[in-house]
Amino acid sequence: MENLHSKLLQSLHSHLDFSMLYAQWDRLSNKKEPDTCLYHDLLKRIKEFPDLNNSPVNVEDLKRKENRLGLGLILGSIFPLSGQEEKKIFGISKPFEFDPIYATRIFQEQFLDAKGGIVIPENLDRDRLFFQKMLLVYELILDQLFGIKINPVHPLVFKVSDELGITRHYQIQLNTEFVKVKAKGPLPKILGRSEICSGNFPSTYDLKHWMELLPLDLFDFYGFMIEEAIDLTMAQSVAQLNETVLNQEQLSVEEFLHVVEDSVKSLLGKANLKVGLAVLQRINDRMVLTESRLAFSFLIRNLCLEGCKDTLDAVVEFLSKVESPVFLNDLDAIEEDFPLGKRFVKLGVKEIILYPLRHNGSLVGVLEVSAFETQNFDPSMLLSLDFLAPSLSLALHRQAENLDHRIKSIIRKNFTAIHPVVEWKFDEIALDYVLAEEEGRRAEIKPILFKDVFPLFGAIDVKDSSYERNKAIQDDLLIQLTSAKSILNEAKELDSLPLLESVIDRLEEYEKRIQLILATEEEIRISEFLQNELSPLLRHLANQYPSISPLVDSYFKNIDPEIQMVNINRRAFERTMVLINETIGSYLDQEEVKIQRMFPHYFEKFKTDGIEYNIYIGQSLVKDQRFDEIYLKNLRLWQLQTMVELTAMVEQKSKDFEYPLSTTQLILAYPHPISISFRLDERKFDVEGSYNIRYEVLKKRIDKALIKGSNERLTQSGKIAIVYSQANEAEEFKDFIQFLQNKGKLAPRVEELELEDMQGVHGLKALRVTVNAAASLDDHFQFSKLIAEGKEG
Repeated sequence: MENLHSKLLQSLHSHLDFSMLYAQWDRLSNKKEPDTCLYHDLLKRIKEFPDLNNSPVNVEDLKRKENRLGLGLILGSIFPLSGQEEKKIFGISKPFEFDPIYATRIFQEQFLDAKGGIVIPENLDRDRLFFQKMLLVYELILDQLFGIKINPVHPLVFKVSDELGITRHYQIQLNTEFVKVKAKGPLPKILGRSEICSGNFPSTYDLKHWMELLPLDLFDFYGFMIEEAIDLTMAQSVAQLNETVLNQEQLSVEEFLHVVEDSVKSLLGKANLKVGLAVLQRINDRMVLTESRLAFSFLIRNLCLEGCKDTLDAVVEFLSKVESPVFLNDLDAIEEDFPLGKRFVKLGVKEIILYPLRHNGSLVGVLEVSAFETQNFDPSMLLSLDFLAPSLSLALHRQAENLDHRIKSIIRKNFTAIHPVVEWKFDEIALDYVLAEEEGRRAEIKPILFKDVFPLFGAIDVKDSSYERNKAIQDDLLIQLTSAKSILNEAKELDSLPLLESVIDRLEEYEKRIQLILATEEEIRISEFLQNELSPLLRHLANQYPSISPLVDSYFKNIDPEIQMVNINRRAFERTMVLINETIGSYLDQEEVKIQRMFPHYFEKFKTDGIEYNIYIGQSLVKDQRFDEIYLKNLRLWQLQTMVELTAMVEQKSKDFEYPLSTTQLILAYPHPISISFRLDERKFDVEGSYNIRYEVLKKRIDKALIKGSNERLTQSGKIAIVYSQANEAEEFKDFIQFLQNKGKLAPRVEELELEDMQGVHGLKALRVTVNAAASLDDHFQFSKLIAEGKEG
């Protein structure tokens, strides 16, 4: 491909010629302007150099001593630099030849080799360079010879490294104002732009078409081309960093830091620098710093090579105080504020720039720029770093987000939905797991244990729910059996069929059985009989005897299509159960949010034939607050109050129930703190240790507890039962009961009961009190607010 490009470019006939420049002088000299005398003088003086008036000009003639002044006149009119020659990057060349016949000193240093030839940067795509050059050639041909203008070619941007190793970015602009295209012979006809351009911008396909239609050997190019290099280091350094930030997940730490360091060096124009990023990320007030995360930092990493918790804390404390960019050029002088200043000096560091990086106002890190020579920095450099700060801040913010996402991913994978109160603990465990992976150590989920927490348990159950469910099913079966028997008796009057007598006997037998007791096996047997034998028989009878058809239609209208059975009472029961559970659940959620303001605690509820909930409160559950048992007392009062309110709410709604149901209320007053741990296999909290198992046993047994010496269940509709084992627990709840009695929420009488022993459970007692449902809802809002603010207890 490169040889093909060379052959094509060799066919381009380029000639040095200054006649177009002289014509420009002549036009300008005819204007009535104060400086026209300059162009009169130039025209007069250039005639003294006949070699420079030739067409074309021999390049070798430019080097002759007698033509130096003439060349100076030409250059002075092209580049009116006024002493800026040392800063401007200019050159002139024959048309479309990159090797200049003249270049400023800085152009020579940056772009020319020892022989004066152009040096094409290694990072520049030569195919793209050829494409750009040929577009420029044909842009001129089409404009000058055919009057067709195409969209201008975008200038090339490339980077070079100077002798100090500093990367600089340049844009090369090629000015063809003084180039004339001449055709050597007849040219093909081109009627318009659409004939040669496939779109708004020229494509590789278009160029290939032009080269076939208009070969370069049909033309001569006279004049000269002006080459100007514009320093875009600042803009390109920022753009390069932006691109790196967008793709940082695909880069190693070394690759990312190389780009950052290269951008900083280019922007500041200094080579002997060390650049680092101190990543300052906190999770639950824990600064996340590990060996792999220190890899971004130069200063911290080198200060902490031998283990340095104290040093690390001192450095982080110092960096965290950096509110605005600072320039430190006397490290000994800052020892009073920063004792580690001398440690920096031992690293060979003479000067430091610390630039805080913020994202949405939050500090995410500090850019460290260290110099190993004095008088390397000046305060104005802080302004230059302003251009890089947004990209670096975004990069560190994205790293923080990635770490947060990985932590949340670990939690989702290994745990269940986490209660906000204990989320900090799961974050710490997941963070340790992620950091262990980053360090290449064996990563494992550490046990999640909370010691010495006080448990509270409550249950609001639908009274006799199993019995009521069976009764609803039983009533539906009786409706269906009675209806079927009525239809068969009507059919028997129309025709004496022995089969009908047999089926009626079976229906009557089923009625007797289910009125005694409805076993699951019996329910299945009856259901199969009704669906598989009776339904086909009824459809046959309806077809055979039109007079009973309305009765059969009425029978099947009462059949639920999903279960193929009468479902009137069962559906009413299920809907009422849902309504009760939704009422209880939504109320508990609403009130629990309020009581969380009093003191954070763990709360979880479970749906059974009602709602059960666990509450845990204690010091180990919280990170930044101090627990006091007054909060436990307040929570127990809240627990009793919510039971009162729920009892009243359910009773109030009972008039709207499709099926008559009521609830029982139960509280377990447990005196001892326990330990709970999170079980990864079941993804839930459970008690820890054999001693604490007694609490779980109690919860499972007490809802079936009987009053000692009787068959009476402890839990009753309209009443709250409080189970306890120690007298001090009873006394506390008696105080709460009296408080609510004074408000008219509870009846005056309090039952003090002993409970029958149960398997593994002995010596339990209970308080039982009736709820005054009519008065309980009156001042609910005010009372709930009082508890949430911790003013009761």
